[in-house]
Amino acid sequence: MYQPDRYSVEGANRFIAEKAPSVNAVMKPGFHLTAPTGWINDPNGFCYFQGKYHMFCQYNPYHSRWDTMHWGHWTSTDLIRWTWEGVALAPDQPYDCMGCFSGTAAVVGDTLHLLYTCVHPDTDGVVIQEQAIATSQDGIYFVKSPLNPVLRKNDLPPDGERRDFRDPRVYPDQGGWRLLLANKNERCGRQLLYESSDLIHWTYRGVFLQELSEMPECPDFFHLDGKDVLVTCLMNQPREGYRFQNGHHDVAYVTGRTEGVSFVQESLDSVDLGQDFYAPQTVLAPDGRRIMVGWMMMWGEATPPLYLDHGWQGAYTFPREISLQDGKLCQRPVREIQGLYGRQLCLERADVKGCLQLEGVSGQHYHLRLTVGDLYEPFSIHLKEDGAEYVELRYDPQTGLLSMDRSRMGHPVYAQPGEEAHDVSYLQLVPGHSLALEILSDTCSLEVFAGHGMGAMTSLCFPKGTGTGISFHGKGELQHVSFALLETKGVIG
Repeated sequence: MYQPDRYSVEGANRFIAEKAPSVNAVMKPGFHLTAPTGWINDPNGFCYFQGKYHMFCQYNPYHSRWDTMHWGHWTSTDLIRWTWEGVALAPDQPYDCMGCFSGTAAVVGDTLHLLYTCVHPDTDGVVIQEQAIATSQDGIYFVKSPLNPVLRKNDLPPDGERRDFRDPRVYPDQGGWRLLLANKNERCGRQLLYESSDLIHWTYRGVFLQELSEMPECPDFFHLDGKDVLVTCLMNQPREGYRFQNGHHDVAYVTGRTEGVSFVQESLDSVDLGQDFYAPQTVLAPDGRRIMVGWMMMWGEATPPLYLDHGWQGAYTFPREISLQDGKLCQRPVREIQGLYGRQLCLERADVKGCLQLEGVSGQHYHLRLTVGDLYEPFSIHLKEDGAEYVELRYDPQTGLLSMDRSRMGHPVYAQPGEEAHDVSYLQLVPGHSLALEILSDTCSLEVFAGHGMGAMTSLCFPKGTGTGISFHGKGELQHVSFALLETKGVIG
């Protein structure tokens, strides 16, 4: 493992340029974001600035495991073709010497501000988390403020835990700025609210929302379809039926309204019920759409690129348009995906009696949309199929339960020591005799949107074989099948 004497942006970018040609890319995604080398986790600073979308990432360029974190950086004009801009932030200061952790972005005129959690040892040797800021006029080169950290342990309420004080989410409010931060006390997890007029000097206003799991990290907050929405990652949230089924790390959205400095909760539910979705961030597109991207992996996993020593690990979901439908979160791939369409096939009807393979419907990178009707008994779809290897998507119309099982993949996703492996995920839908599905397949991942986007499951799945087959099993009627192979050359630069 590379061990520089002192971390720097320049040193990281030199290492990436030298190392990237030797990375084994056979399992790399074709149209999902991943870094040239090393490990990525949380998306950060997702914003629109000077005519481009900017996406930053929690990044360790030197190894395919989590370590002393940097910020990597991509830009895009269309949300589907991305340019790697290199490392934007490195842990090169005493106050962030143990990592530049997650954060957010604020655009003020011609300046882009990044707020992030800086990690360092306290005077007594305890590793603590505070907040820092960096700015840029061109969106590429960033300068850290001489006033950092701009939020310190002394800015916590008296019962606040200094070791868990992270993930700033900034948003404009009444001519100034509000900032949410994840924190906990001895009793529960919570979100704290701060206010500022200049993004530098902050005043603590109170607890925004509390009693959210043991630690509600990675907050995102926005207004959507008449509601205030808080998206946050819940650590050790108790399972409720098929909600919050990942055990240690689940992503929830909370709808409600803001009253003064507090959030009044109306509903709480899971965002994505697959095994591999965490730490999402959203951006408001110029046309008014709210776009969401999440980390397409999960803590505690050991994926094949790690244990086969491919030199990289981690990717992001394809951007999703989100909305609220009857108070529930609806998610669909951004419409820009049509710019990746290559060969396309459409048909109106096909009867399934036993096993059916549709001519021309196969591939590794594709966008498949269909409705299955006339369902009175369990029905399944085999994805990434090659002989006995496949991912099974199974629906029971009597119970409304949709499951995704990756246990037959040739390269398993293992659990790290002390963790649990989850090969099957479940999504509870309203029981019925038809099922609408939208499926995105990449080299080693599946994103499944069910019920016209009212439920989502994201899963990593690593085939040994070709992983191109698709077949339908049971008895029913395929309706309105739309299949598009995706062109992936040059999508991720």
